[in-house]
Amino acid sequence: MADKEQVEMLLQGPETWNEWRRSNPVKIDLSQTSLVYTNLKGADLSEANINRSDLRGANLNGANLRESDLGDSDFIGAELIDTNLSMAYLRGANLINANLLGANFQMADLSEVNFTKAETGRNIFTRIDLSKSIGLEKVSFRLPSSLGFDTLQLSKGQIPDAFLRGCGLPDWEVESAKLHNPNLSNDEIVKIQYRVFDLRATQALQISPLFISYSHTDSEFVNLLDSWLTEKGVRFWRDIHDAKAGRLETQIDRAIRQNPTVLLVLSKNSLGSDWVEHEVRHARKLEKEFGRDTLCPIALDDSWKLSPWPERVMEQIKEYNILDFSGWQDKSTFDRQFAKLLSGLEIFYKKPAA
Repeated sequence: MADKEQVEMLLQGPETWNEWRRSNPVKIDLSQTSLVYTNLKGADLSEANINRSDLRGANLNGANLRESDLGDSDFIGAELIDTNLSMAYLRGANLINANLLGANFQMADLSEVNFTKAETGRNIFTRIDLSKSIGLEKVSFRLPSSLGFDTLQLSKGQIPDAFLRGCGLPDWEVESAKLHNPNLSNDEIVKIQYRVFDLRATQALQISPLFISYSHTDSEFVNLLDSWLTEKGVRFWRDIHDAKAGRLETQIDRAIRQNPTVLLVLSKNSLGSDWVEHEVRHARKLEKEFGRDTLCPIALDDSWKLSPWPERVMEQIKEYNILDFSGWQDKSTFDRQFAKLLSGLEIFYKKPAA
């Protein structure tokens, strides 16, 4: 059972708690505690016993949970952005709908952990076994993640393809990951090797992530684009915007160091939205830094030409070759424009000229 005095100290807030921990190097027992919607941002909970606790909706952003016991705890809807979970014991924990952006899972025990609809990106999945984790194919991938070769080995080929793709692995690496399964027959090994060869030989090497920035009301178009990009083996992440909300930090902001390319969907649904202006200004900064175009605008209609955006923003948008997808519902039109889009994206490795 939890130490009641420690629980009371924790509830006084992260700053008070952290100061107390620095002066009291004792064993921490917070097991079976209700911490629903509690603010634990930046709290030092390393090596603590927090198993079977209720942390639904809790704010654990930036918290240190290194080597802590979180077994069978409930984190539904919790915020764990940039949280240190390295070497933590999470067996049986519930991470449904949790925000895990930037969380470090290095050497953590993730057996029977439920990741269904959790948001991931910039995560570290190294030296862990993911073969017994639950809901990996239903994760919401916001950004690429680091997934180590040692994790592929420890998981013995039992990681869902959708999860590997969401982390950013190309199709040939997704296929080759299956070779770590020790139970494969010789015929199965040969078939996988042939598929790996075919995928590596026919798909271009992608060297920078692609983000699709769009209004949620244009989801039908983006869903179609999604299927075509996936078929071509392109790795991309969605940066969806709600027209009712103000401009929040975008996924591209968080991916600035990954040399991204931004596919900006212009339509009547993006008119009057300040996130479009932000994406254009942000892209200009990236282009100066990387020395290449990072913004690729495409239009679903002509209404963007009459938008109330500042004149300078409009001038900058018009400098790009904006592909016209206004007839995207027609298959032949979409096929033709998609081919132009794919050939123009600067996300693939190009051999140096001889």
